[in-house]
Amino acid sequence: MDPLSRPTPPSPPSPPTKAATPPIPTGPAAGDASRPAPAHSGAPDARAAAGRRRDGTRGLLAGALAALLGLTAVILLRTVIEAVSVLDALADLVLSTMPLDVFSALLRVFGTSAKAWLLAGELVGLVLLGALVGRYFAAVTAGARRVLWTRTVTLGLVTWAVLAVFLLWAGGIRVAGSLGGSRLVWAMLAVAGASAVFAVTLPVALTLLRRTDPPPGAPVAPAGLPTDASRRNLLTRTGLGVAALAGLTTLGREVRRVRSSEVVEARETGRAPDPITPTDEFYVISKNLADPTGDGGDGWRLRVDGAVGTPLDLTREDLVAMAGPDFASTLTCISNEVGGPLISTAVWSGAPLASVLERAGVAVGAVDVVFHGRDGYTDTIPVTKAMEPTTALVWGMNGEPLNAAHGAPLRAIVPGRYGIKNVKWLERIELSSADEEGYWQRRDWTEEGVVKTSSRIDAPRPRGIVRADEAELAGIAFAGDRGISKVEVSTDGGATWRAAAITDRPSALSWVIWRLAWSPPPAPGTYEVVVRATDGTGELQTEERAPTLPDGASGWHEITVGIA
Repeated sequence: MDPLSRPTPPSPPSPPTKAATPPIPTGPAAGDASRPAPAHSGAPDARAAAGRRRDGTRGLLAGALAALLGLTAVILLRTVIEAVSVLDALADLVLSTMPLDVFSALLRVFGTSAKAWLLAGELVGLVLLGALVGRYFAAVTAGARRVLWTRTVTLGLVTWAVLAVFLLWAGGIRVAGSLGGSRLVWAMLAVAGASAVFAVTLPVALTLLRRTDPPPGAPVAPAGLPTDASRRNLLTRTGLGVAALAGLTTLGREVRRVRSSEVVEARETGRAPDPITPTDEFYVISKNLADPTGDGGDGWRLRVDGAVGTPLDLTREDLVAMAGPDFASTLTCISNEVGGPLISTAVWSGAPLASVLERAGVAVGAVDVVFHGRDGYTDTIPVTKAMEPTTALVWGMNGEPLNAAHGAPLRAIVPGRYGIKNVKWLERIELSSADEEGYWQRRDWTEEGVVKTSSRIDAPRPRGIVRADEAELAGIAFAGDRGISKVEVSTDGGATWRAAAITDRPSALSWVIWRLAWSPPPAPGTYEVVVRATDGTGELQTEERAPTLPDGASGWHEITVGIA
């Protein structure tokens, strides 16, 4: 073989070199390197969504706290300056839009606690509304870990504007002029104060809650060791919790105050009431969440204007100069149920309204007298009723000056009319040539307000058990300024009747106290006792049952009694 044709021997192996990076595998088993791995897809979006939810929850909490403290400011400012508040206006708006049958049903369910329940419902609703505002504020300030004061000022101005417009609009529902003059200024200042508290509390609370998270990029502390962040979280939550507790306490006390402001005569005592009701036991009912306080000192004035010859500004001394004799008269609430406790009698000191109107001069064509209370309440009576000698403007009760609960410094007493016509905290009397509607008349209540004849059994107690030799029947009867001529009692469910003795009659304008000895002593057993009265005109009290609204309850009072 040609030596040139032999194969070339193999070259010696190359020395080892650094390993090259293996190629990136491709294909279905390894996945597509041009797209994120399926196992990690959507993770950043999930974390962002969780963060938004957490921030929304913090907004709800901050908004609820801000509303709590804002409402606390409303209550405190209302107490200090006696301005019409957003809570008052909202309550009146609810009353003005609520159908009469619904309102009547709520009165039956809640009784004298209805006003406190209304306030509680308002407070809960406004706190929830504040929470929703807080959630929205959190969304528009997402990521901010400091207070954005520009947005805070904007929030305060918007809150003030909304509440101010609402107050002006709803204030007109109360009565025209309830926010006139200086009252409007004070009301707007109170709204501004409460708006400022809400607008500052919300962003500050939200910022503090956001700072409980560590800032981005902060190192993670070892598990179990306290950190500045954990201590800050504890202080933040404690501080906000204390603020919330303080707000809840204030609101709770306000609800209790409103509940306790309604005074109801003690019932089911097993005895007839005193002929003259002690002032501290005299029933108290009003539409207000917060009644006017104070008696105005000796510097108060009564304005008399409208369809009169000479408008008057009368002082206390002017009215005292026209004073008439003291007189006893009974008041009963139009919301008093058959046999109910909302009825009381007092001795009043004052001046006949007729004397005041004669001094002003009643214009020809005047038909209505409109009473204006300092709380914005109004009601009306015909001029003919106002000119009766028994209709009076009073400043004294049971030998003492009127207190705030009963209308100090001046109120109207209109015998024969339900309490709605006996306006308290009186500051103006207007004569009108047109038929006017008062506060409750605009809500479809009675315009006349004439007291219906009623009677009540006070002894024995309902469902009480008494000994046969101690059985005595007693109670009251009332027919306004018509008087009571007779009271009859039945112990067999109305099958037979016996005339009771009228033992106390404070005046022709008051209730009477009746009594009947149960003789001969009844046999042991259960008895249905019924009472009915006849008024001074000879008309028998109707047996027909009617609800309290719109013009007062009617029907005979009946109880079950056990004889041992």
